[in-house]
Amino acid sequence: MPQIEFKQGDVICKEGDPLSELLIITKGSVETSFNEHTFQMEQGDTVGLCDLGVGTHMRGYTATSDVTIFSYPFEDFVTLEKFMRGNVDVGNMLVNSMARQAATILKDWLRLKHSTDDAYELIISAYPEYERLCKLYGSTPKKLSGLTEIGEAMESDVLDDWVCNYYSGITGLDPVIPKAFFRDPAIAYGFIRRSAKDVRHVLNAYGAYQDYLLDVAKVFMNSEGHDMFSLASELHLEAMGMQGADAAVGALVAKILEFLSGTTGLDRTLYQNRVGAYKQALSAKRSTQTTVTPPPSASAGGGANLADSMKTILEYTEMPDEEKNKFMRSIHEFRSLTDRSGSDDVAYRLRRELTNIFYEIYTAVFVTSLKQSSVPTVVKMFLNFGYIDAELAGMDNAQYLYSIADSIKGDPENGVYTVSEWLKAVYEGKKEPSRNDYDEDYDAHLRELKAARKITDEEMAVMAKDLEGKLRFELENAFPVANKITYGRVTTFCPFFADHNVQRGLEASLVTPAAVKETFDEIRSIDYSAYSREIMYENPGIGVPKEYLHTEVLPDIILMPNVGTRGAMWQEMEGRKRQTPARMFLPLFLMDNMRTMLIRLTAEYRWEYCKRIQGVRWSDLSDPSLTSEYFNYLQFYRSNRDLSQDAKAAIKTELVRARNAFKSVFVSNYEDWIVYEANGSPRLNKFVRSVFVSYCPFKFEVRQKLQQNPQFTELIKRYDVKAAQRIHHLERVMQKIQQTTGKNDIPQEFKDELEYANS
Repeated sequence: MPQIEFKQGDVICKEGDPLSELLIITKGSVETSFNEHTFQMEQGDTVGLCDLGVGTHMRGYTATSDVTIFSYPFEDFVTLEKFMRGNVDVGNMLVNSMARQAATILKDWLRLKHSTDDAYELIISAYPEYERLCKLYGSTPKKLSGLTEIGEAMESDVLDDWVCNYYSGITGLDPVIPKAFFRDPAIAYGFIRRSAKDVRHVLNAYGAYQDYLLDVAKVFMNSEGHDMFSLASELHLEAMGMQGADAAVGALVAKILEFLSGTTGLDRTLYQNRVGAYKQALSAKRSTQTTVTPPPSASAGGGANLADSMKTILEYTEMPDEEKNKFMRSIHEFRSLTDRSGSDDVAYRLRRELTNIFYEIYTAVFVTSLKQSSVPTVVKMFLNFGYIDAELAGMDNAQYLYSIADSIKGDPENGVYTVSEWLKAVYEGKKEPSRNDYDEDYDAHLRELKAARKITDEEMAVMAKDLEGKLRFELENAFPVANKITYGRVTTFCPFFADHNVQRGLEASLVTPAAVKETFDEIRSIDYSAYSREIMYENPGIGVPKEYLHTEVLPDIILMPNVGTRGAMWQEMEGRKRQTPARMFLPLFLMDNMRTMLIRLTAEYRWEYCKRIQGVRWSDLSDPSLTSEYFNYLQFYRSNRDLSQDAKAAIKTELVRARNAFKSVFVSNYEDWIVYEANGSPRLNKFVRSVFVSYCPFKFEVRQKLQQNPQFTELIKRYDVKAAQRIHHLERVMQKIQQTTGKNDIPQEFKDELEYANS
């Protein structure tokens, strides 16, 4: 039993160190901490007791004074039991130490558990209270994301509150009682094991509770600035002059701040800056406000904070007052038309004027917003929805847009962008500008300018790195065209949000990242290779000189600021980079069926990507591909002996309907393939079906379901033979890799490819 000396400040053991001995403190004190909480251990306590059964120290321990420690070797619970049977007095010391440590840790655990209960109560009550106060004081409530994602904390925490009192009760007993009771080594050993299990559970739960509290805190205050504190404090300042509002809304803000002030892990600088700015604005508001009575019918309120929308938005431009006044007159005139979609000269002229000026205003407002730390809600409404005026939008629509403007966002990590997120990504160099309507990307555009001698080599080099220039290229080229296409009715297009375009509820038609993901997942569950691309893999060091593998690259979806009926498959990749995502545009508010829309866009993508990869040989049947086989099928269908006269008549009708556009026929056939053929309902002729089985095969589960269908049986058999040959080839390559390297470590690319081949 060696004795070890430690000086004040010495580290006795670190978190993660192997647990090979129990250290009994005979002199001095030791400090341990976890999750930002500190605990003190004194003479008679044992370092490592709470970590039994883990194999390593779950916490670090530091001497807070000069410390003397006796060390007892620990291998496993068997050696511990033998040790306790042979050293009854030391065993009793271990029991007392364990009871003290468990009581201290569980007391803090119980406090934290109750804090999470209070946090949950706040999360479910704060927003409804905010909505009630908005209604009371005539303001439009804003939506807040993240609330529905937070449920009750740690439903899996099965330890009951009484366990804390149990350990506290043991530590409060007369020392004679536990000494007599635990004198039996079997009881003492059982207590140690049970206590260690309880403490391990608590320490694991501790981190989960703190994570939960931090997640809740981020809903109430975060670096993005759209949070519960922002909503409540904004309402407090806005409603300050109304009778009773200061106390009522102030009470809600006070509850939020009380919770945030006690949450560990929250950015304290952020908290102080946000609260300081709020209190400063509050003090200034109180010194200038006079109290008024709240509106008698506040439920119809909200118009007050939207009345000056146009003025607020135009302040972000540098337009001369004369032009601003002219624009406002045009909006007023357009708003007053009995038929804004009319074909008469007045309606046509106004739509054209407003369309031209929209993009000037949009560019000026967006560039200005990039330089602002805080952007007004109505400016966000303009940038993401095309909103300019409450009357033009319809007051109900305007209030809904206002309620979601601060919380609306895409999911850039998964390729879904609001238009402002997309433009910001271009400005920050995270995304290259889209091609223009001449199919030129930004670099090709610069080369064209240089070839026309409009810029020099030096100017071209500067412009190639000019992020604001790239942003303007996007704003001046892809943005206006995509906005008009996604609107759907190009002859009556006007980019400002207007209520006459809203054919169904905005909430139901709002395109969300979750809905986009769900729809793409559904398409890929049928056509598993829809977004797969072939890449070349080379690694001679493991015996793979060259192998063609597949990788999935899902498209970027940009949500345009309009109420529209169409999607646009803009480009299949960036430049010549095969592993860059395609680019598709959708209206933010889609007045059509999203599933149908994304199926058709997927078909367009398949066609355009195949054309890009095949190059000039995209229609050359000597190099078989999706486009070449389809092109030849439609070009020479009249002489195709495998087609019946009825089939030929149907093809002729399809071509007439598509105005002889082969891609349009393919898109229509692909939609039938996904919607009907995948469910065993025939819509296509046998030639088209064979092309789709070869180039757009169904997933394994769908093929299994269809293989008994006589129209699919032979086609699926042939496909399965090819798939089996591919799987066999991959298995041989993987076997060769193992032989070359002498290891079972197969590159992940081949594991993914094998899974792909089995799809």
